[in-house]
Amino acid sequence: MFGISYDSPRTLKKFKTKYRLPFHFLSDYKKEVAQQYGAASLAWPKRMTFIIDKDGRIEKIYNKVNVNTHAEKILDDLLGKK
Repeated sequence: MFGISYDSPRTLKKFKTKYRLPFHFLSDYKKEVAQQYGAASLAWPKRMTFIIDKDGRIEKIYNKVNVNTHAEKILDDLLGKK
């Protein structure tokens, strides 16, 4: 699991450390990945989540993300809960 942001690697490392996040971030400062996945916008990427299988195929896309409930929703979906 990882996150992708327009921020620099240094900024992302500080963010991860500050919030003690258990995953890594990738920097998309050129906005190339966001454009390829339809998440690009002018100032910052759209907040989206993609579930990608071990073969690199997209299994599910979450277009609307509520930061307060999103992690729980993804875990429920991955574990087959409703």
